[in-house]
Amino acid sequence: MRIDLAPPPWATHLLSDQDDWGRAPRPVADMHPLDLPDDAYFEYAYLDADGNKRPDPDNTNESNNPWWPYARHLAGPDYTPSNWARIPAKTAPLGTTHRLKLASENLGHERHVLIYTPAGHENEKLPQIWFQDGKAYYGWGKTPQVLDKLLEHRQCDPAHLVFIPPVDRSGEYHFNDRYLAFLTDELMPEVEERAPGSGQRTAWGASMGGLCSAELAWRHPLKFQQVVAQSGAFLFHPGQRLGDDPHGGKEWWAQRLAEETWRPLRWHLQTGTLEWLHRPNENLAAALATADFDVEYQQRSSGHNWTTWRNGLADGFRFAVPRRT
Repeated sequence: MRIDLAPPPWATHLLSDQDDWGRAPRPVADMHPLDLPDDAYFEYAYLDADGNKRPDPDNTNESNNPWWPYARHLAGPDYTPSNWARIPAKTAPLGTTHRLKLASENLGHERHVLIYTPAGHENEKLPQIWFQDGKAYYGWGKTPQVLDKLLEHRQCDPAHLVFIPPVDRSGEYHFNDRYLAFLTDELMPEVEERAPGSGQRTAWGASMGGLCSAELAWRHPLKFQQVVAQSGAFLFHPGQRLGDDPHGGKEWWAQRLAEETWRPLRWHLQTGTLEWLHRPNENLAAALATADFDVEYQQRSSGHNWTTWRNGLADGFRFAVPRRT
């Protein structure tokens, strides 16, 4: 479909999925009609001369993404949200949620973690799936409810879900040795006590959380055998300062695959075709396949947002805990 946006007279820049919003706004003078796939879900807004981010006054379609209250969306005629992610607002998880607090010596403060076990599987030794951005996956993603729905229809096997909210998100997720030690040395024994694992663990995250999940499993392949990364931030590398422009990063992971010892890791990568991290994820999937890793790659005609990631939850679960019994 072709969309010819007409910017309001006060607009100076277009903010959108394609240009990573505030990091790379597009001057309205450079705008051109958008050629989007018919199944696209596309979010955008405008920037005014005072630096305020404002919605398109001609579009009343609010975004399905919690980040940008000023965002509006366009959906193509063939866009259909995942049926598995269609969870009514007041639907509560059917299983049990444990709220865990522990003082971390590695991080120097108290951490809060949620552990979800599907109904009827309390105290069972199950695979574990560890989510970075745990509060968002638990709340905005309604990930426990998606798992409940999949289990009801026998689409996957049960698992204990471990939701870890960040405190200093960028600092923790960017190749942070202390944070990784907190996960493996401090949190893991506490999780095992409350939700005993079968020995199979999946590291799961989105954007920087996807990068962190990949790093966690790469460094600890005996503890984490699988990675699910949704729009993983694979333009970041260890030598890059957090304040640097991520668009200027290099695709370091492909080089790493060639230089470091092979690990028996399974990978599931997802990305949107309308986002700035599409190409690095596509390239990493190809590099993993060339290096003889077990890898699945999926892409959707959408951007770097929770709509894309919610729509990919069911496929991630089918990969992490496929139906076996």
